[in-house]
Amino acid sequence: MVHVRKKGDYRILLLIPLLAILVGLLYEKEQVLDVQSDCIESLSFEVKEGAAEETIIPFYSQKDNMFYLFLPSYADTSNVRIYFEGAEKITFEEAGESHELKKGMTMQNLQLDKVYQTAFVKNSQTERETQFMMMRSAFLPTLFIQTQSGTMETVDTDKSYQEPGNYVLMDAEGALVYADNLDHITGRGNSTWKYPKKSYSIKLANPADLLGMGSARAWILLSNVEDITYLRNKITYDMAVSAGMTGAPESRYIDLYINNEYNGMYLLCEKIEPGENRIPMTDLGLENKKLNKEIQLSESVYTERSKGVYLEKNPKDISGGYIIERDEYSKYTEEISGFQSSLLGDLYVIKSPEYASAEEVAYISGLFAEMEEAIVAQNGVNQDTGESYLHYIDLQSFAQKYMIEEICKNNGGGATSSYFYKPEDAVSTKIFGGPVWDYDKAYGAVDGINDSRRDLCYLTQRNEGTTLFWYLNQQPEFKEAVSECYEKFFADYLTEVLNEKIEEYMSQMHCSADMDVIRWQEIYGIPEPYEKRVSVITDFITERKAFLDEVWLQDAEVCTVHFVAPEWYRDTYMSAVKGECLTAIPMQEKGQESNGRIFEGWYTESGEEFDMAQPLYEDVTVYAKSHEVSDREE
Repeated sequence: MVHVRKKGDYRILLLIPLLAILVGLLYEKEQVLDVQSDCIESLSFEVKEGAAEETIIPFYSQKDNMFYLFLPSYADTSNVRIYFEGAEKITFEEAGESHELKKGMTMQNLQLDKVYQTAFVKNSQTERETQFMMMRSAFLPTLFIQTQSGTMETVDTDKSYQEPGNYVLMDAEGALVYADNLDHITGRGNSTWKYPKKSYSIKLANPADLLGMGSARAWILLSNVEDITYLRNKITYDMAVSAGMTGAPESRYIDLYINNEYNGMYLLCEKIEPGENRIPMTDLGLENKKLNKEIQLSESVYTERSKGVYLEKNPKDISGGYIIERDEYSKYTEEISGFQSSLLGDLYVIKSPEYASAEEVAYISGLFAEMEEAIVAQNGVNQDTGESYLHYIDLQSFAQKYMIEEICKNNGGGATSSYFYKPEDAVSTKIFGGPVWDYDKAYGAVDGINDSRRDLCYLTQRNEGTTLFWYLNQQPEFKEAVSECYEKFFADYLTEVLNEKIEEYMSQMHCSADMDVIRWQEIYGIPEPYEKRVSVITDFITERKAFLDEVWLQDAEVCTVHFVAPEWYRDTYMSAVKGECLTAIPMQEKGQESNGRIFEGWYTESGEEFDMAQPLYEDVTVYAKSHEVSDREE
């Protein structure tokens, strides 16, 4: 039988070699991509100092097609060696100079802060072209953290997840400070949690005195991600430490590497907690755990104004210590223990003990209730107990806490991250103000009344804020304590901040700040020059100090405007020197919408619209006028 080929069969035969060529090209392209991927992913550097060796993976910016090698302050380029796969050598070219490096060679012939045109070469062929820059920190210690899993993926997505690992801490000169296991690292933060540069809590396997801040297991790594000057928290924490405020967190700038990659410049801080080197009082949470097994499984107990847990056994002494945080509703609901004060309606989270028994909650909430009644009373005396507000509070710590918040116009000062503590009665029967915490939105970082320099706000500038410090300022002993503390310490310290401290901080960390901005360019983009960013703070402090000198040193008379807007949970007091006008007011822009209502302006009880451009010669109360959002406005 004779088989006759159809015309289409020849076409198929012709396609076979074409398909073979196409497959070969695709395979060759895949091989090239694999080589290029190997070049990028395998590039690493070994940094050696004495007996210590650390591997650093460079940061690759796709936007710039640039490798950035961020080195710790102690790194000598003659002791930094390069390693890679997928190529025989790498060439580095800059301004007519060319250097060839093979695996294991040192970086000593390359200069810092220079951009090199880089090529990965294999079999005399260029496999990948990129750019390369080497930068080095200066004067800062370095913390290396290695997680057990080798990744931070879960830590960076779940704040409740705790990842074990190990750490190495080197000082600025490369001497080993500590090396040990980490019980865990976990994510932390509220408004900052949305950023890829996270803040973290770490718990060491064993207590350690890190950089002279006292021995402890728990530490905080603050990202300062919302403060591109990196100064606001540091200025304030050091101010509180210098003022002698108990429990004020000491802090140090560090460079942080996690799983061999540079994670940026951080502020290593003490944690707010009971302890010998923290707040010196009984750890009531620890006492609860000793008496009650699996305390985290305890049944929740709720009342109309409080929440805690049922504990089978209470410590003999439940008078302290307590760490209390005044917070906003959204955060309060996420916590295990807390209460709402009966008079002012402030929400307080019991941070320690975290699992507070019903009896402990009743004790501390009752004490706060008695304190509020005394503070709000015109004569400063609780009518039910007959005790003065001075019986309930440590006057100096409350005055210092208020001054620090008022000085820097901290956006959240009276609303969130506002701490108090109560030791056991054997130490003190009083409630203390502090420690200080969270100032990345202070010193003019936020617009409006948070940036106005010539007024007092009494910590009332936020919605859902407290009026506690407004009422305290009506008590003569408190006002006198504020003026006295300002005269004896804070006035001169602010001058020191302007003349010395800020420059000192900048000189410590400017190299790391440059590295951090590049590492997190996805957050910062191209920021303004660093000096201009810092000038916002220096200008704010200069103008603020001039005003506070008039009020707290020269006793200038002030007039107060009380802004009332219950539909927005706003109860704001603002005072300016008599004869001056307010430079900013709450909800300044008419027509803005919030909570389903449109703001129309501020009006007196008689219906007269408040004009902020008019000088103040008397106290006045104004009310927000608003209307519901209509279908047409939607």
